[in-house]
Amino acid sequence: MVKFCLQCKNAFWGGQYCPKCEGEIELLDAALPENKKYLPELNIDVRPKYYARSSMLLSCFGFVMALPLGAFIFLRGISSSDNLLLWGSLGIGTVVLVSWGCWYLSHRLFDKQMEAVESKDKELQLD
Repeated sequence: MVKFCLQCKNAFWGGQYCPKCEGEIELLDAALPENKKYLPELNIDVRPKYYARSSMLLSCFGFVMALPLGAFIFLRGISSSDNLLLWGSLGIGTVVLVSWGCWYLSHRLFDKQMEAVESKDKELQLD
């Protein structure tokens, strides 16, 4: 849940009070209809955070699923023939290919989504 501070104009992921401002400045929820009127005057753009999250999920999915898929190919192949070198290299190649492919696709997805973000007048919230 994205919340923002009206005093320092920063966005944060949750919390009740602004961690950057002194005192207890309450954070406002960006999803509530009564707070939508403040969004145009903020000096931030939180879209890169959402785009980075979707890219991270895709790359994480690739890294998590690559090892079981490579192990399955290795075990299935080794059970039908005794060529350890062939099936071992196919299994490792599958792990590397799926991991690298998902990482590459997540990078392309992030770059494609960031094309719509105009950063001339806003500070991108990348932390």
